Amino acid sequence: MPFTQASLDFLMENRLNDSREWFKAHRADFDSLVLDPMAELFSALVPDMLEIDPEFMCIPKMGKSLSRLWRDTRFTQDTGVFRENMWFMFQREKYHGWPGYWFEISPMGCNWGLGWYYTPPETMKNIRQRVIEDDKLWKKADRAYRSQSAFTMQGERYKRSPYAGYPEKKRLWLDQKHIALTSPAEFDIMFSDSLEERLREDFKATADIYRFLALNSVRVEW
Repeated sequence: MPFTQASLDFLMENRLNDSREWFKAHRADFDSLVLDPMAELFSALVPDMLEIDPEFMCIPKMGKSLSRLWRDTRFTQDTGVFRENMWFMFQREKYHGWPGYWFEISPMGCNWGLGWYYTPPETMKNIRQRVIEDDKLWKKADRAYRSQSAFTMQGERYKRSPYAGYPEKKRLWLDQKHIALTSPAEFDIMFSDSLEERLREDFKATADIYRFLALNSVRVEW
């Protein structure tokens, strides 16, 4: 069940109304246009993603592997009730410092990737140490990154590198304060039957990167 232009129109209209009453009156539209296609796409990817990490949480429900559409005011100062975007994640646990794969839609398009929005400092310390040591798992991750074209390294970087003496190949990783690999924003593919296979291919091509990140992750207690 692919997304349609009506899916994006709903997200925009709901955000503009920003009303719990309006959303309640149009909940059936949300389910059929946004939630059901999101859950179906997520579920179709589950078998392949569990090959990457058997510990992934795979619960196609809002608040679990699928995001909610309404804001959690604990984590934002935005006074709006609803967001205009929705996503799913393949992650071991929520809020505990693990990297994950995500797919997101909004009226502006869709994107997908892996890593963190915020990488815990102790995790970055572990990653940098493995890079400096020429760890074999880092070498596999670096080869995987350089052999694919779907994602680019994103996340805040040092403006003045503390690792200026290292080769550029290593500085790609060492100079990152946070690590996320993201795709360019795309639009038409949201409405295509090829979306599922595209995500499957891109995620599997970066499995060695994910495993390197996960093995060096430090669990953060909230």
